[in-house]
Amino acid sequence: MEDNYTVVRKIKQQKLRRKARRGEIAMRRLYKLFRFIIIIIIFYGIYRISLAHYWYFPKDLYTKNTDKYIEILGNNIVPKSKIINEIKKIPIEKKPIYMINPTEAAKALEKLSPVKSAYVRRFWFPARYVIMLEEETPAIVIAPKEDVAEVAAFSYSGKLIGREYLPLNSNIKSAKILSYGTKDDDYEKWNKEKIDELYKLYKELEEYSGESVEYIDLRIPHNAFVQLKSTKVKLGELDTSVYERIKALASIMPKIRNTSESIKYIDISWGESSYLKMNENKSLQ
Repeated sequence: MEDNYTVVRKIKQQKLRRKARRGEIAMRRLYKLFRFIIIIIIFYGIYRISLAHYWYFPKDLYTKNTDKYIEILGNNIVPKSKIINEIKKIPIEKKPIYMINPTEAAKALEKLSPVKSAYVRRFWFPARYVIMLEEETPAIVIAPKEDVAEVAAFSYSGKLIGREYLPLNSNIKSAKILSYGTKDDDYEKWNKEKIDELYKLYKELEEYSGESVEYIDLRIPHNAFVQLKSTKVKLGELDTSVYERIKALASIMPKIRNTSESIKYIDISWGESSYLKMNENKSLQ
């Protein structure tokens, strides 16, 4: 039979184990309570954040602080004001930005003639748009006179760019064509083949003359002129032989640079020979 000391010791051990279990149960309950409170705080925080005004466009989006909410990239031709006017046609919905589909704004911008494609990216917090445009590249511009601003432009794809997008940015290099746009030569009816031909003519003139082309004058039918940086060139009719005639500039231009005579224009309108038209009404072959 166990002595009293052993019995007392077992009773104490049982009490300690029961006390330890009660402590563990209390700690688990306290942990669950803390976890529940934290979950409630997180959900409440998410709820409050979802209602924050940072998710929404302001009502005065298009009148005040537009730059803060709308960033535009890639617009070398289309002015910012015209882009804003287009997306302004789309009502500002009373929804957080993550629930607004930006495709409608992108499609509206793609209707502008200089725009090849548009992409509108949303940033959620704070709400703002980043608009990225891919624009047509102008190949030629049209003007009625050499000292008058251009009235139209054509891209390499043959697309007409209207006067509302002109003048072009000075960084955009394109061929300048003088044309009245009359009934017999209405530039609005020019197709891509015509644009390609004129741009090829422009590049050939630069290559063989060694100078920049200021403009190609098509205002007189069958008697085209070209203004180079240093002198004028009479092309005559733009038929299939014009490219062969242009090659003569490679040998003529050095003569002009070495002469002290005043040159009115170079005449390469004839196939077999070329002339230097002098200001004193003399012609040199």
